[in-house]
Amino acid sequence: MTEDILDTQSYVNNSCLQLLLQELVPTSIRVSHRLHDSTSTTGASLANSTEPTQADTQLSSVRNDLPGTVNVLESSLLNNDEVTLRIETYGYSLGLKLAEVLLYKNTTSGTKLVDILDIMKFVCRDVWKCLYNKQMDNLRTNHRGTFVLVDNNYKLIQKLNSPKGIHDTLAKSRVYLWLPCGIIRGILSSFGIESNVTAEITSFPAVTFNIHTGINN
Repeated sequence: MTEDILDTQSYVNNSCLQLLLQELVPTSIRVSHRLHDSTSTTGASLANSTEPTQADTQLSSVRNDLPGTVNVLESSLLNNDEVTLRIETYGYSLGLKLAEVLLYKNTTSGTKLVDILDIMKFVCRDVWKCLYNKQMDNLRTNHRGTFVLVDNNYKLIQKLNSPKGIHDTLAKSRVYLWLPCGIIRGILSSFGIESNVTAEITSFPAVTFNIHTGINN
């Protein structure tokens, strides 16, 4: 039997992947600041800079936004629609690409996903296992196109901790949820399913994903 290259190639270190995903929010905020400041001297110098990043390199117009700091999360753009849409779009693109790889593996194993409930189980099992090395903890449906997926310990936010307390932690964690919402929407879109995906933190770091489709299952 021919060995599947996807089962023999090296995998990305899980800790490195989580650190990379956590940087999507700060990066999105910095991109927005650069776009907003493009007419200013600071914005122009940041945009045109070709110098390597140093420990004292100012990354955006946010005060003291230096490598290794979290000052950028105090930006007024944290929950701006432009930022959240950019993060969701990153997730959507990632979801489409993940679907291609994981569906290929399912095809070679003889598994076919036809029913929408099976597709949701695919998200809970295969997609989450690939991204977070764990499965979703719960899946519920009203059998009228609405699904609720629950991750009791969502890895992308589980280590976030604001010195200002739990309320500030929750406020800053919520923007990170746009990434998995985009991923789920991208996965479903690859099956031709249009969906609206939202998420809420029910009991930190537990996250509930609400998915609405037009398909009765």
